[in-house]
Amino acid sequence: MAKNIIFYFSGTGNSLKVAKDIASAIQDCELISMGKSHKLSGTYERIGFVYPIYAGGMPGAVERFVKALDLLANKNSFIFAVCTSGSGSAGGLTNISKIIGGKGGKLSYGESIKCFSNYVGLYAMGSDADNKAKAQSQATKQVIKDIQSLVVKPPCKNNPIALLHGPFIKWMAKRDKGFNVSEACNGCSTCSKVCPVGNIKMQDGKPIFLHNCEQCMACIQWCPKQSINLKNKTQNRGRYHHPEITLAEMINRK
Repeated sequence: MAKNIIFYFSGTGNSLKVAKDIASAIQDCELISMGKSHKLSGTYERIGFVYPIYAGGMPGAVERFVKALDLLANKNSFIFAVCTSGSGSAGGLTNISKIIGGKGGKLSYGESIKCFSNYVGLYAMGSDADNKAKAQSQATKQVIKDIQSLVVKPPCKNNPIALLHGPFIKWMAKRDKGFNVSEACNGCSTCSKVCPVGNIKMQDGKPIFLHNCEQCMACIQWCPKQSINLKNKTQNRGRYHHPEITLAEMINRK
């Protein structure tokens, strides 16, 4: 059994990149996707959570995962959370701290890392993805040093925008009703494979959305034909995934 374990949630690869960098540095570390439930098999020195910020808080899948995780045998582990965001952490750290505290554990360390903002369903993305990726990696280095040294850094207080989080999470699950698939779709099933929560199934060679969406935009961003769009908003907007994360890494989650 590994000494350390990191759970991650990622749609475009930003959070997976951070999780990989941390895992590589602390060594003897297992990486597990938060797309489905997990049972800890023993005790760990470090337990980490790496995930993006959605509307000022945790993705719904991450919140459900952490609430379901049994930490009874790991109350004394160094538990850390690292958020990726185009702006700030808002309530993404205080929320997980409360959940872990309710289980008798303690969030010893919380930090956010700025990355390329890519919620293409809401806005046209910038053109500085490579520079943002480099800045993200640079910021991750300090986080790695802290985690290696078991630095204690409790999360700061909520940002007012976090108040939007609850309503947004409820609203977004069925927003995939606005997704449409163009004739460019070749039935490759990349969208179904890359969805971190299994919200897409293939039917007659076309994707069907099951209305348990996290709005991670993985299906839109990774489609090789750019055939998936949200209503009429994304057709002329660019596509993004972290330049150092491959499709195979996104698909081959444990």
